[in-house]
Amino acid sequence: MHQETALYITEFTLTTDVKQVSTIRDRFVNFLSSQGLNESEKDGWKLVFTELVNNAIEHGSSAHPERKIYVRWWATMNSVWLETEDAGEGPPKEVIDNPCLPKDPLAEGGRGLFIIQEFADQFDHWYSSRGYMAKICKSYKRLNNVLPLNPEMDAILDELSDCYENLSLFDRMAANLLQDERIDQFVQSGLNMFMDARDYSAIHLELYQPNKNSIYQWISSIESYGLFGHINADALESLQLNDSINWSPKRRNCPFSHAETYPVGFCVPMYVGDEIVGLIAVGCEQEDHIILSNDIRNLRAFADIICVSVSRALLDIEKDARKRLATEMHIATELQQQLLPINKEIPQIPGYELFFSSLSALEVAGDFVEVRQNSAGEFLGCVIDVMGKGVSAAILAGIFRSQFIAYSFRGGLLATFIEGVNQSLESQLGGATMFITAFIFKINPESHEVTYAAAGHPPALLFHANGAMDELVSTGPPMGLFPDIEYGQKQIQIAPGDRLIAVTDGLYEWTEGDDIFGWDAMVDWFSANHHLDSEALWSRLQTKMLQSRESQSLEQEDDETLLILTRQ
Repeated sequence: MHQETALYITEFTLTTDVKQVSTIRDRFVNFLSSQGLNESEKDGWKLVFTELVNNAIEHGSSAHPERKIYVRWWATMNSVWLETEDAGEGPPKEVIDNPCLPKDPLAEGGRGLFIIQEFADQFDHWYSSRGYMAKICKSYKRLNNVLPLNPEMDAILDELSDCYENLSLFDRMAANLLQDERIDQFVQSGLNMFMDARDYSAIHLELYQPNKNSIYQWISSIESYGLFGHINADALESLQLNDSINWSPKRRNCPFSHAETYPVGFCVPMYVGDEIVGLIAVGCEQEDHIILSNDIRNLRAFADIICVSVSRALLDIEKDARKRLATEMHIATELQQQLLPINKEIPQIPGYELFFSSLSALEVAGDFVEVRQNSAGEFLGCVIDVMGKGVSAAILAGIFRSQFIAYSFRGGLLATFIEGVNQSLESQLGGATMFITAFIFKINPESHEVTYAAAGHPPALLFHANGAMDELVSTGPPMGLFPDIEYGQKQIQIAPGDRLIAVTDGLYEWTEGDDIFGWDAMVDWFSANHHLDSEALWSRLQTKMLQSRESQSLEQEDDETLLILTRQ
């Protein structure tokens, strides 16, 4: 009986790994069940299958692990056939010619051919240009298929079996995803599992921005990273459009810079969200290897699993960062409430109306305003703005307030106080681009003299009762940038009805329509609304700014601070 009379032949390719034998044998036993063989008959075939395949491994490929072994089986009208093919020379000739049981019943080998010949109705073996061939046949009077032989159905069953194997593989990968603490450990184990389960020679993972974050850096350090070199620019564009690329020696279209060893292969993109962050490729050393659509689906599923794990790891990092930020903000808020109390009491200055208020863009502020009375009965005031927002700005504002309180007790020139703060900040910041602008004043309520000094701060506005207006410009640069700066101070007289206004840049650097509101527009607005009392002036300006933000769906961008001192 010849192969040509069989309706369907099943073939498997094995390596020298004997662990594969039991898996292929189980498939062969399933085939025997489909032919209606009973358990006793199948047990005989199990033993014969093991001996035949192990002989092929031992004599055909044990010294050459790269060689392949082929196992085939089929059924005819009343016979079952099993065939092996290896690239070796087969068992020794004297054993083939006279197979027998070894004298020592516990010996490891020597009984295989004897068992096979005793079992088989027909045992053929010969040498060919491809190596050693062995074929056995056993006939049955009642060999009936449980189901009629159907190549299309068998192909479907084989595909289903392959699907189940893939599901098992991906299930194990999912379990590792939950167990591995680091993303690179999961990816490495996943690559190893995938290669163990599939018939490929090499697997390659490429990231387009390996230094983008710690997750990508970890992945780029695994063993398989960069195996094929880098993908060509044209191929990268094609991969984005087609979702996969196949290459073969016939088409000579390998897209990688260093993949000559793998003439056949394919690659799929890795998506994190809507962005392609890299690719995974597999290559085969055999030029006759055929890439199946199921292979591409398997690799794409594997790439998706890796990208899910990357997304999860990135989300964990983001959550941790947000948690740390929330903790830092909570600490900074508590610190600021202690060092920079929000609800400061506005002191009463005889003969004057004093008003000040400050709104922070964040939970912690960089602006600060305060007025205190010293031991001489004078009132010291300050309006400051720290470059930036958030925790760092709040810390600098806290440092300034501590020194401002100390100055209110010890007294001295305003210019000397600013110079001391400048030197202290410049030495502590160590060249960091951070600074404080400030308008600081001292008023004697009896003489109505106001002494002021300003460090890089927007000019204070002095509106006179007769409608004139003066700008009180800075007497030196911002504090914290330059060492050994000498600051000046000036003195003015406040007449009845005069009004002094000090602001931070948040009151004029905001968007109105398509333009910035600006300094000149703010000065004009104060002039036009000079008749309002201080609290109404602040309230109306806040309403104007809020309406502008709401019309543009904008958030408050900067801290906003205002101080108004009016002589009654």
